[in-house]
Amino acid sequence: MGYPDPDASIEAWRHSLAAIVDLCADLSPSRWDTPSECPLWTVKDVCSHLVGGEEWMCAGHPRPEHGLATIAGDAVAARRDRAGADVHEELCAVFARRQRQLADEPPDPDEPTFTAYGVPVALGTLLSHRAFDLWVHEQDIRRALGVPGNLGTAGARLSAEILLASLPRVVAKLAAAPPESVVRLTVDGEVAFDRAVTLDAAGRGHLAPWTGAGTGDDPTAHLRMDWETYSRLAAGRIAADKAEVTVDGDMALADRILARFAVTP
Repeated sequence: MGYPDPDASIEAWRHSLAAIVDLCADLSPSRWDTPSECPLWTVKDVCSHLVGGEEWMCAGHPRPEHGLATIAGDAVAARRDRAGADVHEELCAVFARRQRQLADEPPDPDEPTFTAYGVPVALGTLLSHRAFDLWVHEQDIRRALGVPGNLGTAGARLSAEILLASLPRVVAKLAAAPPESVVRLTVDGEVAFDRAVTLDAAGRGHLAPWTGAGTGDDPTAHLRMDWETYSRLAAGRIAADKAEVTVDGDMALADRILARFAVTP
């Protein structure tokens, strides 16, 4: 088992989707057309995307023939000319259908399946990915509508772990941190953590809680930010030069990391 508890993933998914349904109830046409931080998508587009994702899950999450676009973009394009209220009605319907399906056919987390990218995974992993996707899009909608909230939910905590799992690759591979360097990341706020990526002599990155012991007096670079900033940066919702980040140590390395921080498409 290399995935979060499936029941916890399902509950996090349910909580975020219920919040989105409530947030978008009774929106005016102009509010549906509000741009979100998800590039090129309005609030209505985000909800259209979620309808497509849930329909795919209801259909047994088959391997997408054309990759992510089948689930992400096609559902949005198909609803460009529909009213936001109609998309909301679809979202409510598919949410109810998916909840009935989960109750009637409890998922086997070890069942082999595919991600939206066509990558083979266990169903338990896919369920955690759905919870992550829903929480990120809930935040997209909240920021677009000016209704902050739910930054410390189970979905937020699950999202933090998924995003952090990519940090060693960002630091070691994408930002090309030198071997035997240490990059510390301190995040405060609703989901707080203090982690370090330590590179070995071969340049491989290893993520662990920061203790200060055995890593020298100071990290090579230390990045500090709040949780919402971290989630926006890692999800590609905000550019590094627009984010409030405090950096100590190797500024050039920190700049390379921040420039490559986004790990979602």
